[in-house]
Formats: sequence, structure tokens, C-alpha cells
Amino acid sequence: MEERPPIGATLREARLRQNLEISECARATRIRERYLVAIEDGRFESLPDPAYVNGFVRAYAAHLGVIVDGPVRELPSDHVLTPLPGRPRQVHVRATRATARGTGRRHWWTRPRLVVPALIVAAVVAASLLGVDLPLV
Repeated sequence: MEERPPIGATLREARLRQNLEISECARATRIRERYLVAIEDGRFESLPDPAYVNGFVRAYAAHLGVIVDGPVRELPSDHVLTPLPGRPRQVHVRATRATARGTGRRHWWTRPRLVVPALIVAAVVAASLLGVDLPLV
């Protein structure tokens, strides 16, 4: 089984074959130049967080037309995310409004507190029009 060159070297070769400057790639991918240089050099520890490695590499590769199989496994072992020993850390997240005002609202006819009384009134009116005697309590 032949060993593949590092993903950074592959991306650098693809960029140079296409005569692209790193600044052009940074503008197109919206990834900072220094991060692209770090990826090409294999310095993943220079990226802001290990979680960014796959996304940055995939975006850069897509821009250059390079196919990346599976996750990028070249991240140094000291940057692999490992769970802390003992009890997992609890994270508290406050709920926030994710949609703009007015979007995501229900229509008035889908609200139960409006629909149920309307259906009762409609049933009483229909029964009275059909001549059905309703017992009054």
C-alpha cells in the first residue's frame, strides 16, 4: 500500500498547478491566509481549534478541486479532543430567539385556544340550523 503525501502538500501542489495565489484562495474560501498557509505546511496546531481542521481542509480542497476521502487524520495526537476523566462537564445553553420577528409563527387557525372554541360555536350553529335540540345544562 503506497503512502499518500500529506494533505497540505497535495493542496499546495493543486494551488500552484492552477497558478492561484494564497490570497485569492483566502478570498474565495473566506478562510484567513495564515490558516491556509498553516494547512499547506501541516501546522494544524496553528488553527484556532482542532474542530476547524476538517471544515477548513474540505473547503480549501473543494475550492481547488481536490477530493478528500474521510476525515483529516493528520492532526497531531496532542490536539486530538479527548474526554476529561471523571464526570463530563455540564454545559448550560440559554434558549434564544433563532428566527426573525414574524417568521416561524403559526397561523391563527392552527392555534388550539382559537380553533377549539370556533369549532364548538360552529357545531352549535350547525345543530340549530338542522333542527337538533341540544340539552342545556
